[in-house]
Amino acid sequence: MSSTAKTLKPHRRSASRAAARLRKITREQKIVALLNAGVSIAEIAGRQGVTERRIRQRVQDILARRAPRAPAEFAALQVNRLNEALLVAYSAMGGQNLEAVDRVVRIVRELDRYHGLASPDFADPSAPPPRRLMKPQPPLALPKREETPESERV
Repeated sequence: MSSTAKTLKPHRRSASRAAARLRKITREQKIVALLNAGVSIAEIAGRQGVTERRIRQRVQDILARRAPRAPAEFAALQVNRLNEALLVAYSAMGGQNLEAVDRVVRIVRELDRYHGLASPDFADPSAPPPRRLMKPQPPLALPKREETPESERV
């Protein structure tokens, strides 16, 4: 076997894998579109030429991949992303870039929110400030006390 034949095989394999992935993605998009249109599983199976059981398995696989992650896992992912963004913002701030200071402050605020350290007053910068109750004003005059007869006093 020549050296050119050896180098072409991996390329052909990766091309065939890419084509198979594209067919799978297209098939899944069709299934999701049909489900969104209200088509039954039985009808989709008939159109695809497979059993209902196979379509149900495919739908479960599609939904499992698209399902949101657990909240703790999502929070950890976001914290990692924010940490990376913070490193970039710090490096930009080092070159006397004052606009980067605002980015650093925003990122730190978000990190505080994920770590549960955010002040409720500053949790959402676009939210209006909370309404504070005013201290009650002292009365202008005290109410008249009822006099009790001397005989009832103890």
